[in-house]
Amino acid sequence: MKDVSGFRLEDAVEQLKAQGYETTVCLTAPPRLRDRGYDNDSRVVRQKLLSGKTVELLVCNINS
Repeated sequence: MKDVSGFRLEDAVEQLKAQGYETTVCLTAPPRLRDRGYDNDSRVVRQKLLSGKTVELLVCNINS
């Protein structure tokens, strides 16, 4: 599995999908910014293989 840390979410999902992985996304943010959610420009902070071919991506927003 390719390391996609630092990638934009959109690019990370595309790369992992090309390798046959499914993805789930979790957001990390300060409490006052959590309600903003994430988008394709969010950056991957960490990835974790959950089971088989499912990868959890922890993302943060670069624009607050």
